[in-house]
Amino acid sequence: MNFDEYQLTGRATYAAFVDAVRTILVSLVDRHGFTPHAITGRAKDPVSLKKKLAKNGIDPAAAIEEALKDLAGCRIVFLTNSQVAAFGATGAINENFDILNVNEHHPVPGTETEDRLFDSTNYMVALKPDRAALPEYAKFAGLKIEIQVQTLLNHAWAEMGHDTIYKEPDLKHVDPRHLEAINARMTKVMREHLLPAGYAFDKIASDFNRIIKADAAADETLATIANSTNNDELLGAFESADTLILPMITDNSGVFVELVPQIAEAVERVRGTQSAPVESIMGNFPGKTGEIVAKRAADLIGRGLYVDPKLSFETITRLYRGALTDGERKIWTDLGAQFASYTVDAWEKVGAGIQAFIVERIGALGADDRKALAGLILAMLAKVLSYEISGVRRGDFRTVLFSTATVPASDGLRKIHTDAFDILEQMLDATADDAERRDVLAPLWIAATPPNGASEGLRIQVMADAIRLAAFLQDRVAGWSLELRRKTEIKALRVHRNFRAVPAGMAENKELVSTQEKLVPALLTLRDALNADPEFVLYKTLIGTDSVAPKAWDEAVPDFRGVAAWRKERFPEIAAEVSPEKAAEWVARLRAFLTMPANAADRYPLTDFVETLVQAHPGIGVHLLYQMDPDLQPVLVRLLRGLDAAGEGDVIAQHVARFIGEGRFLASLALWLGRRDQIDVASLATVGDRARELGDPEAVLETVNAAGHLFKRGADRSLIDRVFLPSAEYFRASKDPFWNDRLMDVVDAAIVEGLDEARSRILLELFVPVPQIDYSGDLVLAAVARRFPTLVLDYFGARIVRDARYRAAIWVRH
Repeated sequence: MNFDEYQLTGRATYAAFVDAVRTILVSLVDRHGFTPHAITGRAKDPVSLKKKLAKNGIDPAAAIEEALKDLAGCRIVFLTNSQVAAFGATGAINENFDILNVNEHHPVPGTETEDRLFDSTNYMVALKPDRAALPEYAKFAGLKIEIQVQTLLNHAWAEMGHDTIYKEPDLKHVDPRHLEAINARMTKVMREHLLPAGYAFDKIASDFNRIIKADAAADETLATIANSTNNDELLGAFESADTLILPMITDNSGVFVELVPQIAEAVERVRGTQSAPVESIMGNFPGKTGEIVAKRAADLIGRGLYVDPKLSFETITRLYRGALTDGERKIWTDLGAQFASYTVDAWEKVGAGIQAFIVERIGALGADDRKALAGLILAMLAKVLSYEISGVRRGDFRTVLFSTATVPASDGLRKIHTDAFDILEQMLDATADDAERRDVLAPLWIAATPPNGASEGLRIQVMADAIRLAAFLQDRVAGWSLELRRKTEIKALRVHRNFRAVPAGMAENKELVSTQEKLVPALLTLRDALNADPEFVLYKTLIGTDSVAPKAWDEAVPDFRGVAAWRKERFPEIAAEVSPEKAAEWVARLRAFLTMPANAADRYPLTDFVETLVQAHPGIGVHLLYQMDPDLQPVLVRLLRGLDAAGEGDVIAQHVARFIGEGRFLASLALWLGRRDQIDVASLATVGDRARELGDPEAVLETVNAAGHLFKRGADRSLIDRVFLPSAEYFRASKDPFWNDRLMDVVDAAIVEGLDEARSRILLELFVPVPQIDYSGDLVLAAVARRFPTLVLDYFGARIVRDARYRAAIWVRH
């Protein structure tokens, strides 16, 4: 179609096409639930078309529909940006038209478009073939039309621009720079007025919708919270109340006070329940538990803890008391800790008023209530006795500001601490075991720990608390377990180091100096009370990597080498004080020390001592072997080393054979054999055989580790056939990637280098299922690659074929 044909008949056809497309758009917009401001359309005016052809150098006699894309157009005009985005997300244009091209006009910072502020999404489309086949649409087959989707503000700007800048009049007398000024003014109007207005309209529409939605949802949400026994419904109602309803109520404190008891009742209604599984195309998923409901309820209650402190305290204690699981109890413990924390917002309004209230309410509880609520009370008092004020606030430009400060010293704070100490001392005296004592002591030690940068007044407060704590403990520690006493001395030493000297800048403060002069003797008195028991002194010498050596009280900073030197000096002295007649007594003592609630690392000094002890008194070592059980097993390796050094090889052989036959302590035996001065491949092979027979993967793994150590020392090739390969085959047969991964961690590269090609292939096949090859595995691969590189390449290929999801090996050393 050339220009003349367009002017005579073509424009009428395109105008009819525009009307047809506009009718389709009206229907599809309505079907998707949108109400646009307008849907407009037009076929290009011949006068405007002629000018555009001339400007672009297009021959009017040519096929103009091939050269120009805007012979016809429709525009869907929405009021807000969010409506434009929502409509685009429906895919409605794609559903109803063949899309030939999409041109999105959006300013992109840092590009030439950043000053082109006009915002529109333009679709070049044609009718779908099935629609074009209908009689009423047949004449439009092959025609193209542009559909623009934009806001009313952009529409107005575009229309104004079309009537001014877009027409580009051919000025003959007036300076063209005036048109450039008009263009600049149009850009300024968009930047300074239309863009802000567009965002403001969006916000108005969003807020309006939230208001309507919140009002409509309020009754149903509150009714669900009050009555529902369905966990999923309750979670939805909590979410609606939290994010939709409460934020839209100007003064929501009254509503919140009425809502909290209903939330608590909802938690109690569904406590211990679980919703039916959720069905989906991906399978069934577990339903929401009552504990998940409790967690979301705690989040909601936590939004208004300070609206009514009395209600918050009663609700938290009520829900903690009724909790059926440790998981739910932790939910309310965490909420209680949040309630008792010093926050910036609460501090600015009431200072330490919340903490004073909490201590007062706890103080009013009876002994039975305190016992039932002990975990919650201790969590709250730990926050009450801390010295940090923290808070989160929103700043300008969508920033979040985290702030921390230190609680200032005051008479009010002093009273809070005094009352809290009264409660905790009573609770400590009511404890039945060390586990309970540790929990009660934790907040007391917090009170005795100064925050960084503590003021003079606050240091006085902390020292006063520490004096009271030290005096209170010195009359009670004698009845505690040895491990709790050891931990108590460690904490007392830390307090001593914090306050052993008055900071130079505070030396003129007489009250501070006087308090410090009282604290140091109080701590030393506690130290002496602890160390008055010789059994405790022996215990801390043998147990604990962080135990307090006598010289530590004179040191400003920890001296770990000094502790090691102290033990090295004391171990032979202690062993010399032992007599063979006390063998049974020492076995009982070692058992007691080993079963204290200390971690594995804290037992290392004791294992060192056992080696020294049995070298001096082999009879005690033999007694230990006869008494050996899981409680004593941590010392078995060093016990055997000590007896070896004492020349008790026959005794060792007798008991090792017994342990192997009984299938006990096999991992420890392998560890000992791997580090024994005498290389004993036969015994290690026997341990490995027995471990594989009994299905003890830890022991099998330890035999591989031991074989590697021995191979480096003696390169005995029998280790490969008698220990290493049978163990590797055991793990390959297990088809357990976890153990294969563990095996790769302990395989020594030295023994791998002793494998021939066939055995190397077996080893690599074992490691194919391992999800990730780490550094130790890389060493194994490198050891094979140096001699048989093709095997390693085959290994990588096997990993890829098996499962492409495996994470790649790191790299192979050359």
